[in-house]
Amino acid sequence: MGDWRDHDLSRRHRIASTGTPGLMLTLRQRGAAGPPVLFVHGATFSGRLFDIPHPGLNWLQVAADAGFAAYAIDIRGYGLSKPDAFPEGRAYAQGHEAIADIGDAVDWIAARHGGARVALVGWSWGTLTTSRYALGAGAGKIRALALYAPIYAEVNAEWVAVMADPADKTRHRDFAPYRHVTLDDTRARWDAQLPQGADWRDEAVLQAMVAASIDDDGGASDHFRVPNGTFLDLWECFNGRPIHDPGAITCPTLLIRGAQDPTSTRTDTLALFDRLGATDRTYVEIAGGTHFINAEARAPALLDAVNAFLRRTAQP
Repeated sequence: MGDWRDHDLSRRHRIASTGTPGLMLTLRQRGAAGPPVLFVHGATFSGRLFDIPHPGLNWLQVAADAGFAAYAIDIRGYGLSKPDAFPEGRAYAQGHEAIADIGDAVDWIAARHGGARVALVGWSWGTLTTSRYALGAGAGKIRALALYAPIYAEVNAEWVAVMADPADKTRHRDFAPYRHVTLDDTRARWDAQLPQGADWRDEAVLQAMVAASIDDDGGASDHFRVPNGTFLDLWECFNGRPIHDPGAITCPTLLIRGAQDPTSTRTDTLALFDRLGATDRTYVEIAGGTHFINAEARAPALLDAVNAFLRRTAQP
């Protein structure tokens, strides 16, 4: 395969935040023609999740090959959208800040494509931020919403235990602005979802994801920095408290998940599906995949299903 840098071919754009002076956001792009699509990441990996420098598993390239102008944003604090310094005393990149960043990206992309409406693809925590944008400031700007590994409002004891204050389990910990993530951290989390003996992941993909993420963060250590603002949203959702009203989402919507995903569960996703206001809504579950199915052996099933949905909803 060669060095991962040989496959790091996406074009980069720097756009200014309209609400936070001095903050620059990075968009990754592959494909220039066709309907625009913006991919929005989750709580740990930046837009790198969709821009893995590995042949055959780069979602932006697959979308570009399918005829889309494919973009992925690095929300503030992630990847190549680092501030000059993380603010002290609070978890950085909270939900409302991420939604503002999505809005800036959508407006920039729409202007670049003659005012076209933009399709959104959100992953994990990104399904919460894209949903809230689509039913709020983005209403009328979004033509379709694909929610990959969606999260809504179901008690998830495993995640609650991770976030809870050890002295008071009814409240979350005081989160620092950011945390460190290493290759070992990523492998352990991923391995915990794989069935015994399952050969679903290529080690080269894992290495490329983490090495590129470290490089995006300056490459001077064995880890990359990740904002903690996401935990404020996830604490509510994983305690069964919804943070948005899906009934207000009326654009065509796809919910898609891997059957082995313990974070985006079948019951939570179907509860979201039943509450969506969209008449055009679809639920897809793919066997043989985890929360990271886009980087696993069954990735083609995920990418093909999302491309088919985006292609159908791009028609006038």
